[in-house]
Amino acid sequence: MDCNFKTAEGRFNFRVGAVIQRGGRLLGVHDRPGDETFHYLPGGRVQLHETMEEALRRELREELGVDSRVLRPLWLRECFDDGDEPPYHGFEVYFLVELDWDALPSTDGPFERADTNGERHFFNWIEPGDYKGYIHPEFVRRSFPELPESFTLITDKLSGGARPGGDIKFPTEAGLFNFRAAGIFVHEGRLLAMTEPGIGHYYLPGGRVRINEAMEEALGREVREELGVGSRLVRPLWLCESFFPLGGRQVHELAMYYLGELDWERLPALEGEFSLADSDGTEHCYRWLTGEEVKRARIYPIPMQECWPVLPEEFTLYSNGRIL
Repeated sequence: MDCNFKTAEGRFNFRVGAVIQRGGRLLGVHDRPGDETFHYLPGGRVQLHETMEEALRRELREELGVDSRVLRPLWLRECFDDGDEPPYHGFEVYFLVELDWDALPSTDGPFERADTNGERHFFNWIEPGDYKGYIHPEFVRRSFPELPESFTLITDKLSGGARPGGDIKFPTEAGLFNFRAAGIFVHEGRLLAMTEPGIGHYYLPGGRVRINEAMEEALGREVREELGVGSRLVRPLWLCESFFPLGGRQVHELAMYYLGELDWERLPALEGEFSLADSDGTEHCYRWLTGEEVKRARIYPIPMQECWPVLPEEFTLYSNGRIL
């Protein structure tokens, strides 16, 4: 099933797209014959328990009938539009992709093709600088042919902003989809981590993103609720896509990790352990882990132990335990 979930408060949609370039042109697609005023990038929705790379390669086989190679992630776009009913909350990841060029109907002009469901798509090799119509997403047109050298986060609010709804935690018969944001808070070489009795591992402060709520907003809210202090986000570090069993159910999780700072003076302690009740009265256990403890402990996300104490200088995508 697609990761496209609808509630009375909003709709959350998880999509991947391909930036395919050749000879200074960009491959765009539209779905109405004769309509040359709007193009979007090939791709589609991610399915539950499917990695982003798997989803993109599947979509390109279905739409174009060719094999592809995903080179690297370019952009993560989180977008909001309360002009829709219910409001729309989109999570889109765009990758630079190469195709099996010889298998394409054309590498310089328009062509059309029916996908595996029989729906016809109309493709065109566009020169964005000369194109008079609209290309979705707009920032691709502004950037092309220059592309970002590292994974880049973009937040688009297309209208006023709907009120945040419930958590983006969607249980289905096939499994659970979960979306959270967390912070890496380091003070004098110690990492703030959380644990619970009986779980045997540490995790980082944060919590679930709500529908119609940006990831940065979600983390700031969770920190206030759990620690009772203000925070400042410095930069995004990792987007992690993970798959794991929990309570007899398979989980597909997106987790965004930011390097951040806290209002240190208002914390109960800056070393050792402490407990604190959140705004709902639930008690949480915290520990300031030393550098050696971070290396020895079982801690999530996985890249935390792989790179500690040197954090990445660039925003990085981890999917199913490996860097894309």
